[in-house]
Amino acid sequence: MTGVRHLYAHLPFCSSRCGYCAFVVETGGLDRRDAYLDAVIAELDAQEQKLGELDTVYLGGGTPSLMRARRIGRLLESIHPGLAADAEVSMEINPETVDHAALRAFRAAGVTRASIGVQSFQPHLLAALDRGASAEQARAAVECAQDAGFESVSIDLLFGVPGQTPADLEADIAVVRELSPEHVSWYELEIKPGTALERIGTLPPDEDASAEAYRRVVDVLEDAGYRWYETANFARPGFECRHSLGYWHAHDYLGIGVGAVSTVEGRRWRNASGVDAYVAAAGQPSQTNEDLDEDLRRRERWMLALRLEEPIDIARLGEPDHPENFDLLRTHGLLDDEPLALSREGRFVQNSVLHRLMEYA
Repeated sequence: MTGVRHLYAHLPFCSSRCGYCAFVVETGGLDRRDAYLDAVIAELDAQEQKLGELDTVYLGGGTPSLMRARRIGRLLESIHPGLAADAEVSMEINPETVDHAALRAFRAAGVTRASIGVQSFQPHLLAALDRGASAEQARAAVECAQDAGFESVSIDLLFGVPGQTPADLEADIAVVRELSPEHVSWYELEIKPGTALERIGTLPPDEDASAEAYRRVVDVLEDAGYRWYETANFARPGFECRHSLGYWHAHDYLGIGVGAVSTVEGRRWRNASGVDAYVAAAGQPSQTNEDLDEDLRRRERWMLALRLEEPIDIARLGEPDHPENFDLLRTHGLLDDEPLALSREGRFVQNSVLHRLMEYA
């Protein structure tokens, strides 16, 4: 099969910006949703020649669920002629923006996989993150999604949140085990430049506490039957996020919408931010472009591959910059042989392993 098989559409509208958010979002401006959608579909049409049969579509944001089912259905109808029969269609959902009827409508519109941004089930941690949903809304959204007929329900959570205690983490773990979704993404909070948390002087999480929390999350979810298939992602067998695996396997992908990134045939481009400018461009947004040489692509393949619970395929990745360090990593119990792969302990320090093997500017 030829052509790009993974499509990302950025839907930037949000009711408010969360304290940790550094994404391209547009707060308010919901009256521009239809004009924005027109521009997204125009860009999709302009890029159609790059697409093959699509295995995955991911609707991210922003808060895509603010687009409502009518607009999501219109977007997916535009994409549908190019979808594989078993395509995975994921959409990010904020709990406070949906009820049972809305979730059923998204499913009827063609969304197969619901990714619900929970972050925590603890009220004081939601407040610390400036989240719009209450703990009750977060739980209800997951339960309603499970009843709405999606093929897979995923929830996103954070650890290392300011004020989070070990008891808070255990409480979130207990709710996750009770709800038992098909997929869980559990990330360490990053205090990124320009975010509200950074502006008020929030300190990064304590490294030792975060490492302990991470190990606890991995241990509990594996014990509950989830596969730790990527650094921060866990799935019931067969429910791994196929779209994300496309990124981690360094496949080509097309991104449409404000701020969206594409990587196709050795070239990477990013659409400019700003909804007004994007709408005015009518499918031809301003972009920055970068040609990716083989050395950069090789290093990116290594960076992405070491995030996965998969053997290291040197024939696909290319030789590492420092193959002489394989023996050192084996000696420290971070690398297994037959097949060559990170050990369980190596996965907890994956970034350190990467920098032993590869050079990065």
